[in-house]
Amino acid sequence: MTDQHQEKALALLAKIKTGTIKDAAFTEDAIWWWNGGMSFPITEFDALLGQLHAQTMEGIAITPGLIMTQGDSLMIEATSASLLKNGKQYANRYIFLIHFDGDCIREVREYSDTAHVIATFDMGAG
Repeated sequence: MTDQHQEKALALLAKIKTGTIKDAAFTEDAIWWWNGGMSFPITEFDALLGQLHAQTMEGIAITPGLIMTQGDSLMIEATSASLLKNGKQYANRYIFLIHFDGDCIREVREYSDTAHVIATFDMGAG
């Protein structure tokens, strides 16, 4: 694990607020796994993120906390905050496991409160 890996992982989480992550350093076959029982190629996750972003006032701000590394992987504990256009407040807690292949991210495993996501966002939007 290098400092560059940590910088890339934190930059990825910061990009979530913009509503797109497609220009982050991913492998061609990278996936985003969510503990809600779904796994997406990055292009599909980016489209879903765009749909969620469109429902927010200013995007989903992710605030990283504890960071731990092991080999080519990082674990980042984080929280989020976002006011939605429907008046609801989205505030979740996460564990992101980010696995690298060389200098690129090959997998993101997101553990979060899935019930809060579904209760807050219109998951049929888009």
